[in-house]
Amino acid sequence: MSASVTDLGAWEDIARRTQTDVTAAPIDSKAAFVLTRVDGMTSIADLCAMSGFGQRETLGMLAELLTHGLIEMQQAEGRRRPIRLPRRRETRDLPRRERVELPDFHGVAAADAAVLRRHGELGRVPGRPFSGPGEGRYGAHEFDRRQLLERVALTLDQKKETLFLDAHHGELDHFEFFGIEPTDDRKAIKKAYFAFSRQFHPDTVFRRDVGSYTSLIEAIFRRGTEIYEALTSDATLRETYARAVTARDRAFRETLEAERRSQEETRRARLKEEAGDRKVALRERLSRNTRVRRESGLSNPVAERLDRAERYYKEGMAHYQNESFIAAANALRLAVQFDPRNPQYSAAFDKVDERARQVRAEQRWKAGYMQESVGRVREAVSLYLEACDAFPRPDYCAHVAELLVSHDIDLRKAAELAQAAVDGAPQEVDYLLLLGRIYAQADLPKKAQGVFEAALKLDPKNDETKQALRAVKRR
Repeated sequence: MSASVTDLGAWEDIARRTQTDVTAAPIDSKAAFVLTRVDGMTSIADLCAMSGFGQRETLGMLAELLTHGLIEMQQAEGRRRPIRLPRRRETRDLPRRERVELPDFHGVAAADAAVLRRHGELGRVPGRPFSGPGEGRYGAHEFDRRQLLERVALTLDQKKETLFLDAHHGELDHFEFFGIEPTDDRKAIKKAYFAFSRQFHPDTVFRRDVGSYTSLIEAIFRRGTEIYEALTSDATLRETYARAVTARDRAFRETLEAERRSQEETRRARLKEEAGDRKVALRERLSRNTRVRRESGLSNPVAERLDRAERYYKEGMAHYQNESFIAAANALRLAVQFDPRNPQYSAAFDKVDERARQVRAEQRWKAGYMQESVGRVREAVSLYLEACDAFPRPDYCAHVAELLVSHDIDLRKAAELAQAAVDGAPQEVDYLLLLGRIYAQADLPKKAQGVFEAALKLDPKNDETKQALRAVKRR
């Protein structure tokens, strides 16, 4: 039986070579090269970074080696992240998302920008954070496989950090350079610099063979020392720079949100145009199918059912054109009942029914809002829940969950709704924070911790998330 990517285990697990004769296995040169990298000490994640073939392709070759018995997996100790690759999405006709580039000091107050510009390069704030939401420290940076494979007295992590800082030091703000937050104090900056010095101080690599990394390490250490001295010796510069970076990050998130809204509007306009073309084709196919059925000698009762189905379909489409979506859904439901084998009727009903459920949900939501506005919380909750049942929009679910928690009505239902909001909008940090607070209030600290950690991965600089995580860990 052939092995799959999931059979490799976790990203932290170690691949070990077996005694199986490699010459008898039907593997290509690429898989053979990956096999040469398997040394019994390197994790799956590091093998993917070192191979140069890309993550998905490297995992496929490792699975092939496992199938032929050329490697075996050793489970790592401690925290393990199971290997799961997302499905490839069809990208045809979709615009490629480019990295958003913004001018220096984007979103920074003019007064702060003027102060920082007087410090030259040490006062420069890049126009955007290097890593976008949900990305790690290295963002979309691609490492040179040949440099990672160079045989020098450095670990793989040291090589990656050196190459990353050398390639992108001009795109990193001072806090990103040291891997700390703008809210960190002088003591945290000092601690980060000491950790940096242990890795890049010239004495660390003295008389060690570090090959082409020698000049890179020296330049990085000089740069880091300049940043550290500037941040620790001038309190005004440190405070102004931290304030500017925080403002820049906020403006960048707003820019991404505006871009997302623009793309969503473009997508909706395209779908609306395509829907109009499909309606014309649908009417033509319906007329042709009805004519064929009548000419095929069907009995009168059957012909009558088909006629009624056609009338209900036309009625439903007329309501749809007038944007009377609930009436349209009711008529099209009857059309499907009278002619269930007609795919055009079923397709039209499925589309209109979703819009009708949205309308019903909006109606119940407005009624619930009126009840909430006059203090009738339980009546509002009942109407809100009907809206969520009809069409579980993430913002609907999150609002009802907040209401249930704040009035201590039903924590279990609140958790279900908050989870539905997270499932519907997995990149929304506020929904994760809401779910985490509910778990914490329900005395489920482990679940709360896991949710807060997921939120922190999406927005590593969110102070509210950090405070909530610290609080739940103290329990």
